[in-house]
Amino acid sequence: MPAASAASILGRFDRWDLRYLVLVLILCLMLGGVFQSLVVIYGAAFDTTVWLVFLGLLATFWVEMPVHRLLRPAGPLVIWVFLYICWGVMASPYSMFAPGYRYAIIFFSVTSAMAVVTSRPQRLRVFCNAAQWILVLNLAVTLLLINSPEYQRNPFFMKLNVDTQSDRFAGMWGNANVAGLVTLMALFVSRWASRLQAWIGVLCGLLIIYLTESRTATWILVTVAIIYLAFVASRRFRLNALVAVLVLGLGGIYALQTTGTDLGAWIASDQTLARVLDVTESKTTAEGGGSRVNVLKDWLGKVPAEPWYGYGLYTFNGGEAVEVPVQRPEFPIIGPHNLYLGIFLDVGIVGLLSFLGLIVYQLNVIRRSPLVPSTRNALFAFCLILLVFSNFNHNMLSDYSGWIGYALMFMLPYSPALASFRNGRDPAQTPDPADGLPGT
Repeated sequence: MPAASAASILGRFDRWDLRYLVLVLILCLMLGGVFQSLVVIYGAAFDTTVWLVFLGLLATFWVEMPVHRLLRPAGPLVIWVFLYICWGVMASPYSMFAPGYRYAIIFFSVTSAMAVVTSRPQRLRVFCNAAQWILVLNLAVTLLLINSPEYQRNPFFMKLNVDTQSDRFAGMWGNANVAGLVTLMALFVSRWASRLQAWIGVLCGLLIIYLTESRTATWILVTVAIIYLAFVASRRFRLNALVAVLVLGLGGIYALQTTGTDLGAWIASDQTLARVLDVTESKTTAEGGGSRVNVLKDWLGKVPAEPWYGYGLYTFNGGEAVEVPVQRPEFPIIGPHNLYLGIFLDVGIVGLLSFLGLIVYQLNVIRRSPLVPSTRNALFAFCLILLVFSNFNHNMLSDYSGWIGYALMFMLPYSPALASFRNGRDPAQTPDPADGLPGT
């Protein structure tokens, strides 16, 4: 590359741009599961170093721009989380001040970072582009582990399900539920990514959902697609989709008839289809594993004895929660796989009702926001992803993916990054020079 050309490219990124790129890189390492694995390899020193860099970058943004104002849309969420932490610390029979303090710092730091991400259109686009490369990386790791399972025992993949001898691989996440959630989130933000990177992300994301065999992610994706076709898509798009489905369906029927294969046998031979259609988790039960229904029953058995104020912070992580100073053998080892039940167990009925009220409030905020209909509908689809996934994942408010997801849910409707999508003007039809990439 000629020196002049290289200089022109580097000239687009001054020191503040490079600072933001590092911030996005750290966020993507957290969201993509890489950071957690690197902590396992390099230990507490690496963890502390990354967090010092992360907090240092955030401090410079706080000095440079009014981050506190950008946080206002997420104010109700921040207030609720801090009250939840305080209540959970006081309700716990063990000293939970240190874990609660760490929880608050990490949550507020990640939320502040998302305020920076949504502060300008070009910053949001950089983050959305990076999210698509999260999918590329994790698809490559998933394919590597499927074709060479022995690599799962490499220290770099110690965060994966090696102890359970899982036959399902999920990239650097190690957990198919987390893989499904992050993939759906990345597919959502791809609408603000560059076109080529958006298509790359969509293709990789669909492959990840298929390979990880996530029932939750698959059925959410199918539901969103059906709702889109029924209520949002244009008539022409519906017709094209119908033609595509008919062609693929007839082609599949012809292939089955010519090969003499029974439809049921073909579905059973495909591990992903067999698992996705097995909504009762009969295979898991037959193998002696704990299905979600059985885990839920175990946890519901603890509800009658629960104090009205809850069992305390991190109860939802189960009897072997690493955050609890004294492990709780009276609780099931596996978490309840349900955020709403997890909140109820932690802080009781008051905490759960206040959280549900918070969600209703935010849905109303999105409904009343002056966004163009297509963007508003996309935000409702994103809410559907988060709220449905919360029924099957108890870590939605104690994990990077959940924190980033809920932060976007609260910040995007009135964020400066989507200012061009307000007041009935869609940049797709009326480009705004302020939406360009150069500069910050």
